[in-house]
Amino acid sequence: MTTTKKKVSFLTLILMIITLLSLSAAGYFWYQNQSISKSYRKAKTKNKEEVPQPSQLPVFLTLKPFTVSLPGMKNGYEVNRILYIGMVLRLTNEEQKSVLLEYLPEIRSNILLLLSKQSIDNLNSESGKLQLKELVKEELSRGYDTNQPIEINEVLFTDFIIR
Repeated sequence: MTTTKKKVSFLTLILMIITLLSLSAAGYFWYQNQSISKSYRKAKTKNKEEVPQPSQLPVFLTLKPFTVSLPGMKNGYEVNRILYIGMVLRLTNEEQKSVLLEYLPEIRSNILLLLSKQSIDNLNSESGKLQLKELVKEELSRGYDTNQPIEINEVLFTDFIIR
């Protein structure tokens, strides 16, 4: 029986050494991860101080709906169709919204002229609607105020009816 105790104590010693080695390795890797995390947090904080973050909330400007008469052809006859369209502009900041509000009559006039040049066949397709979005974006993305040009992130259609 004395031989089995030696085997058990020898096995216990090996298991204790393996356990100590694995705990040491785990502690080493944990310490390395903590120092990397600290340096990452410091770099992230440093970058935040250098570059101010833009406002995260979206800025929207809702325009009153437009109603435009559009000429079209049906069975070889010229027919007038009505386009009723509502739009919301997504802007980069509140300053641009205030500039657009100051020039709202000019903006509405430009959009009405742009809409009256459209064709019914083009507006019935999805690609025509996307093209109209880009045209409105182009038309309104200019410098109304000499201090800053207007940047419209997106034109959103809230109403789109062709009769």
